[in-house]
Amino acid sequence: MSVSVDPDEAILLAALEQFALTGVRRTSTDDIARRAGVNRATLYRRLGTKDEIVGAAYLFEAARVLAGIESAIAGIVDLDEYIATFFIATLRGVRENRLLAQLLLVDREETVRALTAGAGGVLELASAFLVEKIEGIRERHGAAEGREPELGDVEALAGMLARLTQSLLLTPDGPPRVDTDVQMREFARTLLAPMIKGC
Repeated sequence: MSVSVDPDEAILLAALEQFALTGVRRTSTDDIARRAGVNRATLYRRLGTKDEIVGAAYLFEAARVLAGIESAIAGIVDLDEYIATFFIATLRGVRENRLLAQLLLVDREETVRALTAGAGGVLELASAFLVEKIEGIRERHGAAEGREPELGDVEALAGMLARLTQSLLLTPDGPPRVDTDVQMREFARTLLAPMIKGC
């Protein structure tokens, strides 16, 4: 039985593969169309201009990373372990992302620009994902403590945590040191867990 692939998804995967080969700047819409097996008119009709394709491709890859994080935390009941595993899976997911590593090799300047000045859409996606998780954690923590959850400004906290991850990705050799699972777990336990649980 063959599995059908969404045509837009197939184009985005082709775009990401092409970006990894030649970098974003040196990739043309013709390159993407050729790799995706569609003509340029179809490419424009389905996904728009090159800038729109680049933005959609980055969001698509971010969603795949978030799906990996979701898989890593599935079924964890203990809140501190959930938060630590979430943090470890997040950092590993971005630091060990093959596409991102390849893009930094072939087109570092453009990739860094996309991860900073052009990262608004990805940060919004990550923040929305975090809002849902933080609200769930606070509800579970409140229930465990026998009280109503203190939701506070979850959106601001989620945005700050998304930006923290961005910073740890872009500047891995500065403080705080979170290179190993032990360091990540300790950072999550002592600093992130109290903020996220709202205690």
